[in-house]
Amino acid sequence: MIGEFLMKLDVYIEFRDARKTITIDTPLKCPHCGRTMSPQHVGQSTSSESTSVSEEGRFSVVFRCSFEDCLKYFVIEYIHDSYAHASMVEYTYRPPIKVKLPENIEKVSPVFVEIYSQATIAESEVLDQIAGVGYRKAAEFLIKDYAISKNTSDEEHIKSIMLGKVIADYLNDFPKIQALAKSVAWIGNDETHYVRRHDGKDIQDLKKFILSAAQFIAADYDADEALAFTSSD
Repeated sequence: MIGEFLMKLDVYIEFRDARKTITIDTPLKCPHCGRTMSPQHVGQSTSSESTSVSEEGRFSVVFRCSFEDCLKYFVIEYIHDSYAHASMVEYTYRPPIKVKLPENIEKVSPVFVEIYSQATIAESEVLDQIAGVGYRKAAEFLIKDYAISKNTSDEEHIKSIMLGKVIADYLNDFPKIQALAKSVAWIGNDETHYVRRHDGKDIQDLKKFILSAAQFIAADYDADEALAFTSSD
């Protein structure tokens, strides 16, 4: 959302059958610098659907920040929802981020999927210092939830102990997952601590090992499901 809308502005919009003055609310904050201002009205489009004046049509209005050290342009879309008034159409300029994770991994740890997705968004915004911490947190939920799924009677204990202890004590039967989890913990700790201990590894390695661990865990989940199915007869 661009910001608060309090000031009124009359704009002339060309419809299919008429040219009419429409009253709109203008933004009070610049989406670029974030400061409160009275935007400069630069221009507007015609009704995009070539609708009549009595129908709901969409149009856009171009504004410019009034601060001399900004002066950036931005566009707001409006919908003609009454005869002489139009309302802003709320949408974000940020494209959706597609996160590729194993299909069944959310059945093992839905919180992992949520945190990993948020970390991916942070990384896309070049917030690498935050993203690394997010990936580390996501990995902890994945590993602990997986260990809990294999040891349901130890749930409270697994939740309370350190991640390294979970990896050492509960993943011995799965050496490849254990190695991946240990790598994730080491690199992930570097993302949260003041001093890095593994300078040769970075956030891309962290993501690679997390996704590989997730693949193994998802496959093991599917295998358990298959075993339950074939053992039912």
